[in-house]
Amino acid sequence: MKAAVLTEFGVPTYTDHGNPAPAEGSEVIDVAAATLNAVDIVIAAGTHYLSPRSLPTVIGIEGAGTTQDGRRVYFSPALSPHGSMAEQTLVPTASLIELPDGLDFSTAATLGNAGLAALMPLTHGARMTPGENVVILGGTGVVGRLAVQAARLLGAGSITVVGRDEHALESTRELGATATVAIGDNSVDELSSAIRRASSGADVVVDYVWGTVALAALQAGNRLVRLVQIGDRAGADITVPAQLMRSLGASIVGFMPLHYGRSVTSQAYRTLADWAVAGQIAVEYENMPLAEVASAWERAPRTRHKLVLVP
Repeated sequence: MKAAVLTEFGVPTYTDHGNPAPAEGSEVIDVAAATLNAVDIVIAAGTHYLSPRSLPTVIGIEGAGTTQDGRRVYFSPALSPHGSMAEQTLVPTASLIELPDGLDFSTAATLGNAGLAALMPLTHGARMTPGENVVILGGTGVVGRLAVQAARLLGAGSITVVGRDEHALESTRELGATATVAIGDNSVDELSSAIRRASSGADVVVDYVWGTVALAALQAGNRLVRLVQIGDRAGADITVPAQLMRSLGASIVGFMPLHYGRSVTSQAYRTLADWAVAGQIAVEYENMPLAEVASAWERAPRTRHKLVLVP
């Protein structure tokens, strides 16, 4: 079969790879769509804790397709040396989530890693309640734009998106953002004041960037503000004053879906899938042939929609 095969750390090659064989507790999936995620790129570079210890291997953490008995499913992860970016893969039976009618495979694949990182920080990381003010840091990418829509559907009082690209920020208003704040050259205090004005004070901060942007958002928090930490594109380390934490009763929660268990993540995925089928959220993706995996690798860091590889 054809697959995106990693023979050395870096960019995978579209080439032949052996077909997976069924094994106890796992199933062979005919892959219909496999997303290209930022974590796939880091894994392939050899710098992630999930990077393979032996090569060659097929890359890709998630996808959607059909079981050998005809069920339509989302899956993550695949069992090494198999990955999602292939005509077929091997996955644990326990990791399969059956898809509702009306949900296409590319949307299904996109709602996995990206969708869970959008919805669950609100519902499980912050335990957001309707009417609370939500601030989304780095909210102009694939995950952030889904988070805007999730916050809207969960009944946020206000939704403020913070980012660097003013055009991309403005486009989030179509998805439900009530205000936007451009980071620009503002100091921490200036940015904090802008976030507070825009949001009327943050109750929940969904943080995809960390760095001093996160510190500014915390400073703009209302009493008992909760910041859910997901990504660190703006810096891996900051100093948070103890007095700030105590004066607000603030909390910082680190987020990964695996902390909540498979049954919880499966239910969150089904919520996203139901929203998509009902037309309540826009899922932005672009299909590319699996044969163009090298081109997708080069384009991915510059796109604001998900690239989906189709065998």
